[in-house]
Amino acid sequence: MAIRKDANTLTTAERAEFVAAILALKAEGVYDQFVLRHANAIMSAIHRCPAFLPWHRRFIFDLERELQRVSGNPNLGIPYWNWPSGGTTASMWNDDLLGGNGDAGGVVRTGPFRAGQWTIINASGVAAGPLMREFGQNGFSNLPTQAEINQVMAVTPYDRSPWDMNSNPSFRNQVEGWVGPNLHNRGHVWVGGSMLPMTSPNDPVFFMHHSMVDKIWHEWQLRFPNQGYLPAAGGPFGQNMTDLMNNTPSGPVGSRPIDVLDSAALGIVYDDAAPQPQPQIPVLVVGATPSQADIATAGEIDVFRFDVPAFGAHTMVTTGPSDTFMTLFGPNDANLEVTSDDDAGENFNAQITRNLSAGAYYLRIRLFSPNSTGNYAVAVRTEGTNPNPIPELIINGASVNATISAANESDVYRFTVTADDTYTIETSGATDTVMTLHGPNSQIPEIGSDDDGGDSFNARIRRQLAPGEYFARVRHYSPIGIGAYTIRIIRG
Repeated sequence: MAIRKDANTLTTAERAEFVAAILALKAEGVYDQFVLRHANAIMSAIHRCPAFLPWHRRFIFDLERELQRVSGNPNLGIPYWNWPSGGTTASMWNDDLLGGNGDAGGVVRTGPFRAGQWTIINASGVAAGPLMREFGQNGFSNLPTQAEINQVMAVTPYDRSPWDMNSNPSFRNQVEGWVGPNLHNRGHVWVGGSMLPMTSPNDPVFFMHHSMVDKIWHEWQLRFPNQGYLPAAGGPFGQNMTDLMNNTPSGPVGSRPIDVLDSAALGIVYDDAAPQPQPQIPVLVVGATPSQADIATAGEIDVFRFDVPAFGAHTMVTTGPSDTFMTLFGPNDANLEVTSDDDAGENFNAQITRNLSAGAYYLRIRLFSPNSTGNYAVAVRTEGTNPNPIPELIINGASVNATISAANESDVYRFTVTADDTYTIETSGATDTVMTLHGPNSQIPEIGSDDDGGDSFNARIRRQLAPGEYFARVRHYSPIGIGAYTIRIIRG
């Protein structure tokens, strides 16, 4: 298991292994690809926004996997820069790890990343000279203290409207540093030099810095298990829980905030993380009287579990005066999203009716507004017939008429491929559609996406598909857009 350790506590051998792995990635050109991935992302899509923390968690997780690959050590973790003990005299700045401060001109001339041994690149991938550092010379002479970190750790909710640098109270915004004692931003500015622009991953301390940022989020999640990621929906596109994050490639781990919320599921472990009591998840009995529940704190998310003994149609529903939003996960995986709903029930209540196979399932319930509180009741019941809720597209069949009728709505279709061949899924009409393709035999893995590949502003995905069941998800390009469209699938 990879354990992320305080950089100042690494042994001589651990320092040598980490440096050698970084240099190996640099020699392969892989390290520079990470610099470009950050540099060419849209600033407002990965900073000053809710996706700041999940985007960077996925980013450093991907580098960690590359370090493990080139080192041959699956237990190699990215060390974290422990700011309270990471000042100019800290051992992490010794020549056997990061090297020290820049000279009078800012050029780093000590350690493995010194001038002549390490060359940074610009946002176009062109060599741009030596690594630069200017400790404490750009407006911050001191790094964050433990008291300041503790102050931020007490802030809830995760984030709030307007979902930017003005959000307050907002744990994300305080960690990032736009309000409060200033943690993340101060670290970049304190190092200065190459850590200031969007090409800041040129300095390997970037990854140690964001390992510390992620550690704080990891510990906050353990402290507040009911304070989930916000916005779940209704925020700017790319910032909602199930939106694709900007400039994040597909891989073994998904590209949405929801895919990286559970750090334990990713195998992320920090060296001094104290054991946390595991919250007891209330159990719903299928067919029983509805259970009463309450969102007592704005931004809170309630989690329930229920067990399905055999395949069949089930309905999960809330009732009461609150505007609820429900997400279903499973089977046997509290992080594998099946589907979600806002207002399919009565009076703004959530309701999901779906065929479920045997296993344990989990419901996450929140209020539609992240600023609201209120009570509700929740129940699970079986249905007499199997509803088959996802409309089916017939290959080479007639087009299906549909409508995006509400903001942030997305439609899901299924189709079955029986022969390995090329298939085209496309929309038509006057609505500006975006489509993603998932499968085979699962709605989770994304295997293709398109915005304007079809006629006018329609979406079209054409690709080779193996036999199996696939799912196409269609939404409006604008998060507030609505409109009619048709969809079809053709073979060949």
